[in-house]
Amino acid sequence: MDNVAVARALEDLADLQELSGIAVFKVRAFRGAARAIEGLSENIADLTRDGKLKDVRGVGEGVARRIKELLEFGKIAEAEELREKLPPGLVDLMNLPGIGLKTAQQVWKELSITSVDELEAAAKAGKLRDLSRFGQKREEKLVLAIEAWRKRAAAPKRRPLAEAMLAAEALVERVRKVPGVIACEFAGSLRRRAETIGDLDILVAAKLEDTALIMDAFVNAPEVVEVLGKGDTKTSVVLEGGMQADLRVIEQDAWGAAIQYFTGSKDHNVAMRTIAVKKKLKVSEYGVFDASGKKIAGETEASVYEAIGLRWIAPELRENRGEIEAALANTLPKLVELTDLRGDLHMHTTETDGKSSLEQMAEAARAAGRAYVAITDHSETLTFVRGMGKDRLRAQRKKIREVEESLHGEIRLFAGLEADILIDGTLDVEDELPELEWVIGSVHTHFQMTREAMTKRVVKAIESGKMDCLGHPTGRQLGWREPYAIDMEAVLQAMKRTGVAIEMNCSPSRLDIDEHTARMARDLGVPIVLNSDAHGVRELVHLRYGIGIARRAWLSAEHVLNTRTASELQEWRAARRS
Repeated sequence: MDNVAVARALEDLADLQELSGIAVFKVRAFRGAARAIEGLSENIADLTRDGKLKDVRGVGEGVARRIKELLEFGKIAEAEELREKLPPGLVDLMNLPGIGLKTAQQVWKELSITSVDELEAAAKAGKLRDLSRFGQKREEKLVLAIEAWRKRAAAPKRRPLAEAMLAAEALVERVRKVPGVIACEFAGSLRRRAETIGDLDILVAAKLEDTALIMDAFVNAPEVVEVLGKGDTKTSVVLEGGMQADLRVIEQDAWGAAIQYFTGSKDHNVAMRTIAVKKKLKVSEYGVFDASGKKIAGETEASVYEAIGLRWIAPELRENRGEIEAALANTLPKLVELTDLRGDLHMHTTETDGKSSLEQMAEAARAAGRAYVAITDHSETLTFVRGMGKDRLRAQRKKIREVEESLHGEIRLFAGLEADILIDGTLDVEDELPELEWVIGSVHTHFQMTREAMTKRVVKAIESGKMDCLGHPTGRQLGWREPYAIDMEAVLQAMKRTGVAIEMNCSPSRLDIDEHTARMARDLGVPIVLNSDAHGVRELVHLRYGIGIARRAWLSAEHVLNTRTASELQEWRAARRS
């Protein structure tokens, strides 16, 4: 548990104490301790373990006892007891934007209101405006605030990587333009490229005298719909769609330590601190400090790792899954980069369910720097997307050659197909189509089969000899459709036997396969293909989302099939099929 979490728990306890009418001096003691702990350079858990908690200014015996309890059991008994004695909805009421503790106490004591529903009804009925410190305008604003709170509560708590990245990039771009900003980056699970994201963490390096202008720019960004809290060095807002974004300002000499700390993960940071302790060093968001308290590193992220004897570790690997040991042994992999991808082997056109024509897709891919792409419209059995039979495929093949020639050989276009894996495991592709240069096999229907039956179905398709790659292998769609039941280890073994590649579908709604399956494929020697599955020119950028998952899976360029040249890819395909 880090300093921020401990400080928040003490603030929560103070709120509950104040609501319950406990003596003001006790409440102030916990609030003061919370502020002191949040500003500490040392980790509060380390101080507690070393018996130095009493040295922290503002932490008396009573506060120290509760901190120890929190660190040991994950909660404070007094807080749990006070929460049970209060009306059930009062804490929600207190945390409602535009209310706060004092107003929650007021409406509770004066109108017996103890829930958001009761407060909303009273506001709509005009029963709050005559209370002291209220009035009609505040009453009207409160109704709007409650509506926004309900929308946020109903919104999914974690968002797809792409949604979070687009939101964070827009904020970072805006903040970087503010005078006084030295650096601005997003951190947290987004920087680690997790497939789903909770809140956004935005860090800024600046002088403290410039923070007011920075915070004003942040809260006034057009994406911001609600300000949860605004301070000198930290501000929290809610964005359109309900995602929370926190901005922290750090002085430049602590930039590296802060971005390392707030990137996480928690387990990775704990492992780093364990190494530091053995070297009699302390690592925090403010820097690396020796036993005398002298700061020895922190301005750059690399200096933080170097100070404790490690190579810099890529953010995507920071999950405490062996990266610390690899850094100590100097065996960290050279991770695949977006620029390593030469081609994209899964995309659709207006021939089936795409939104852009063949010419548009080819030109956009060429402009994006792709050396080759495969046009892979759907096969005939998918009638609901106008799947293509052999005659249309042959006509498309002819058109592909014409378009390729019109682009003067600047991009190689492969005539491909996304063939449906039928319920019996056969592949929806005609035997008399030798002119197809790339075939993906994918499941699009009958997702509710048993694990055994689905595995048998997919393995049979893999062993058919007709497909080069298994597309979106688990069928999942993030936040909407769970993966179908399948024995992925058996599937990967079949791919290893036959040489069929596995797709990492980079569509942000899929990101299928996940990092765990990708690492299993890598370990078995199964080639992995990163594909956009673009259904229009704007979706060709999907590769940038998949590359983060590939890096989390410890993939290097050698593990990814479409880092090869077009001729190398053709040689691989010919050798495998022979």
